Amino acid sequence: MARIVLTLPEPRAANMARALAERGHEALRFAFVALQPLTGEPGASALMADLARFERVVFVSPTAIEVFADALKGGWPPGLAPAVVGPGSLAALAGRGGELHPGLLVPPGPAYDAEALLALPALAAPLRDRILVVRAEGGNPRIERALAARGARVEVFEAYRRTALQPDPGSIDLLARWLSEREASRVRVLVTTVEAAERLAELAEGRGALGSLRDIDALAIHPRIADRLRALGWKSVTPIEPGLEALLAAIESDRRVMEAPGQRQHRSGSDSD
Repeated sequence: MARIVLTLPEPRAANMARALAERGHEALRFAFVALQPLTGEPGASALMADLARFERVVFVSPTAIEVFADALKGGWPPGLAPAVVGPGSLAALAGRGGELHPGLLVPPGPAYDAEALLALPALAAPLRDRILVVRAEGGNPRIERALAARGARVEVFEAYRRTALQPDPGSIDLLARWLSEREASRVRVLVTTVEAAERLAELAEGRGALGSLRDIDALAIHPRIADRLRALGWKSVTPIEPGLEALLAAIESDRRVMEAPGQRQHRSGSDSD
């Protein structure tokens, strides 16, 4: 049994914690962000009712897929081809019935981010498609700007809001207890954003009980996150792909997924939400 500290946003942390518990692992939800759907906002219903005018929808994260699909009326639109940034989003798409679309686009890896998606030949200039980009409120506009520059007619659907959270005292106390126990080597932390890495480092600096947080293995879902963790003083950083299956592979085996050379690093659309 492994003990995993989850820094995914809520409610994604809760969903992954349940999945880990089903495999016999112990998970501590340590979210720094909550995700709130905005599909009930003015204009969202009108947009969702007029999806037939788009040829493609680009999702920047698993949450973008889940919020969008949960707001659909009558199932996945047959003429709307999805594009996703990585395995986590692909799994979310499979859970919502969109992974079998013949026009599906997903980077082949090992890089899974906005740059890898935009490098696909199907999204090369000149583009004439009408494309809907689904992302967080106030999210990075990198993808829609690149697609528009290539000739696409792009609209943006800000489908969810990111709200800052503070870990509750009970979670901090439990983490401190895990770190102090003899079997602390079984504890790992899944880090899904650069911001989460920085918040963890702040906790390690500010509370004596969490001072050994940098001693546990950090599982990073993107090279930029791995680099930031190392810069913040983590002694062991294991790069893994996004998603539950990659996490299980990392904690249930002695093998480590090594970072491939030449992976591109970009925060936008890194399959983290």
